[in-house]
Amino acid sequence: MKARCALAGVGDDFSAHSLRSGFVTEAGRQNMPLQETMAMTGHRSMDVVTGYFRAGAAQVSAVARMMDSGTPRSDVDEGHP
Repeated sequence: MKARCALAGVGDDFSAHSLRSGFVTEAGRQNMPLQETMAMTGHRSMDVVTGYFRAGAAQVSAVARMMDSGTPRSDVDEGHP
């Protein structure tokens, strides 16, 4: 992993776990279907792959906003609370 990080020109403080978590988190934020994410990561369990998702304290996903407010998805996508 350290050699790949060096080739990419990034610090060596990354691990396979942190990169996997970053990928799953970004896929979720980009609304990639979970099945596609699982196909790319090789996970067969939804519980395991969703365990890698990390929502930032300042960034709340559209799904979390919908669950908190009961707002229909189309309103969330348009930026309404």
